[in-house]
Amino acid sequence: MPMVGLGVYNISNRETQRVVEQAISVGYESIDTAAMYLNESGVGKAVRSCGVPREQLFITTKICESCYTRDQTLRAVDHSMSELALDYVDLMLIHWPVGDPVVMWKTLEELYQQRLFHAIGVSNFYPNTFPRIIENANVIPVVNQCETHVLYQQRAMTDYLRQFNVALEAWSPLAEGKHGIFSHPVLRQIGGHYGKTAAQIALKFLIENDVIIIPKTTHHERMKENISLFDFTLTNEDMEAIRQLDTGHNVTGWPSDALTYKVNGEIEIS
Repeated sequence: MPMVGLGVYNISNRETQRVVEQAISVGYESIDTAAMYLNESGVGKAVRSCGVPREQLFITTKICESCYTRDQTLRAVDHSMSELALDYVDLMLIHWPVGDPVVMWKTLEELYQQRLFHAIGVSNFYPNTFPRIIENANVIPVVNQCETHVLYQQRAMTDYLRQFNVALEAWSPLAEGKHGIFSHPVLRQIGGHYGKTAAQIALKFLIENDVIIIPKTTHHERMKENISLFDFTLTNEDMEAIRQLDTGHNVTGWPSDALTYKVNGEIEIS
């Protein structure tokens, strides 16, 4: 899975095809969508029309319905697959811990074995819900997708997931542009050393902490900027300065942790 992908949350279905085609043209290989975004068909159209072989692209989507049975889960998956109109998706996620996550996970495992998905994972699962997946899984999730950015660095979550060899994937890796992140003096000062923007420094910090990122943008120049992260390396001093920006609180208002993490047998409050 590429470390950098394009998120398409809150982009209209009509605009999504253009945005995704443009992103692929500048080098993106990973696209993240979801049934809840109502733009899966736009992603699918872009994948089919972009001229890049399907096997060179990594497509993620998520089912979001409150499914309590195998049949309900199958219908949710079928809806996404029909909207995308692709033979397979590279990564299918359970978007939220709604319905019966265990039943949903078992159904995804079945479809994974049939190669409808190349990998399966979860999104927005915290330590009150994530263990239900692990305790009942034959296939361990490859990722857990959660709000993560320099203002909410999720270090406890990263340690928690590491126990299970599960990667953390950041949604809203630029904190939705809130709290002046694009002009933050610490990020700008560090960026000045490398000829990079504050946003690029914020994204690079996550990558250097092994966090997968899917920044969303509809602008061509921002697309290029958000993927131009591999020609420099942050120093230990840079990393420590950015660690100090962690507020320990999310900024989007979506349900988050505020729970206990069990790391190496010890309880730690986030």
